[in-house]
Amino acid sequence: MSFLPRHDVSKNSLGEGYWFLFYKDKLVTTAADCGPEVPRQDGQKPNPAQEALKALTNRILYIGTLNGTGCYAGSLCAETGLPDGYTLAALRPLYGSLSGELMQTARFAVHLLHWDRNTRFCGVCGKPTEDKKDERAKICPSCKTLFFPRIAPAVIVAILDGKKILLAHNRKFINSVYSLIAGFIEIGETAEQCIEREIMEEVGIAVKNIRYFGSQPWPFPDSLMLGFTAEYAGGEVRADGEELLDAGWFCPPNMPELPSGDSIARRIITWYENEYVKAP
Repeated sequence: MSFLPRHDVSKNSLGEGYWFLFYKDKLVTTAADCGPEVPRQDGQKPNPAQEALKALTNRILYIGTLNGTGCYAGSLCAETGLPDGYTLAALRPLYGSLSGELMQTARFAVHLLHWDRNTRFCGVCGKPTEDKKDERAKICPSCKTLFFPRIAPAVIVAILDGKKILLAHNRKFINSVYSLIAGFIEIGETAEQCIEREIMEEVGIAVKNIRYFGSQPWPFPDSLMLGFTAEYAGGEVRADGEELLDAGWFCPPNMPELPSGDSIARRIITWYENEYVKAP
């Protein structure tokens, strides 16, 4: 079993189970021998530290169960004043150190809280919205407009030429990390059309034989990353100088600094290094 989303507005208060508490995109964690953990209330009554956490939380949503245990998402009113033993950690660097099941649930929680903050008022008439009781949505009590959680689809693609892979350094990347080409799908585009457009815009080349690899929720703040591979079909690689500062062909063992953690970019690159390159 793993995380099962559930909707029940009657449970929108912190209770027994896992507490996924955030200040913006930073998650409250505790230290354990095996690494960071998510706070959990195991008894009917919180301890003093958990009571302090409850006092800092100004919006609470019941989000479902993890292996049968209830899960709650909450927004902190400030990033200071946490009780001893608790700390705030940016979610993205926790990939690979937080367990896969907890990370899956944390992704859901932070995405949902972001949507919840941004739909407090109706975008049509401006009146305050309400939680819809029978499904995960907001409803305007005045004009009856429904607002469902938003998902922004994006593509990320490994471009292959023989045994070489195209990697690029994005202006926003930390240090000298190189990764795959990625971009958001525009209105009216298929994922394949988005891949062709983004690659031409960012590195100036054409591709062919686009194949689906896998997907990953990417709640920064609300994306779904669709991973692909594609073959080089022509053109000269040139970084656009806006999003990408550099781009080029690489092959093991001469690889640049790569993304860490359990991102889909890293999974695709690991597949390329361990399977694709070594295939006959």
